[in-house]
Amino acid sequence: MNAIDDFLLGDSALHARLCVMTEVLGQFVSCAPRSLTLDQLKRQTRMPIRDLLKLCATLCREQVLRRHPEQPQCWALACETSKLTLEDAFRCVVSEQLECARAAKRRPLAAQPLADTVHREVDMLVMQATMGINQSVFQHLRQFSLDRLKVTTAGTFPSRSASYGAPRGWPPTRLSFS
Repeated sequence: MNAIDDFLLGDSALHARLCVMTEVLGQFVSCAPRSLTLDQLKRQTRMPIRDLLKLCATLCREQVLRRHPEQPQCWALACETSKLTLEDAFRCVVSEQLECARAAKRRPLAAQPLADTVHREVDMLVMQATMGINQSVFQHLRQFSLDRLKVTTAGTFPSRSASYGAPRGWPPTRLSFS
C-alpha cells in the first residue's frame, strides 16, 4: 500500500478535515438528542474554541446542527442520528472549503491574464470529472450512518445469538476518534 492509499481521494488535508468533522459530529451523536455546549465540546475533543466555533457554524449552515434557542453556544443535531451519514460530514467539509475559497476570491488580486480557449476547456473537463467523482464519493459515504458511533461509544454492541441457540455477546468495543 502506498502513501496515497491512506487518504480519501489521495488528499491528506481533506482526509484530516473529514476526520475532524466526523469527530465533532460523533460527539453530538453520542449525546443525542441532548445538546452540547461549547465548553463540553472543547473538553471532549480538546480542540481550540475558535476552531469549534467555525465547525459548528458550518454544521449549522449545512443544517446538520441547530442552535439552542436560549443558549448561544449550545447546539444539538438537527436530525435523527440514523439519518446522519459520512456524506453529511463530507458535504460540510466541502462547504467549508468553498467558503474559504469564496473569501479568498473577495480579496483583491493582481491583474490576471484572461484565460485562453484551451485553459477554459481544461477547466471544463476537470470540473466534469470532479463532479462525477464527487457524486460517486457521496453515494459511497451515504452508506455509512453515524448512528453507528452512538452504539460503539456506549462500549458494547447488542448481543446476538450463536447459530446453535446459545446466547453469546460480541466483544465490547470502544470507539477511538484518534
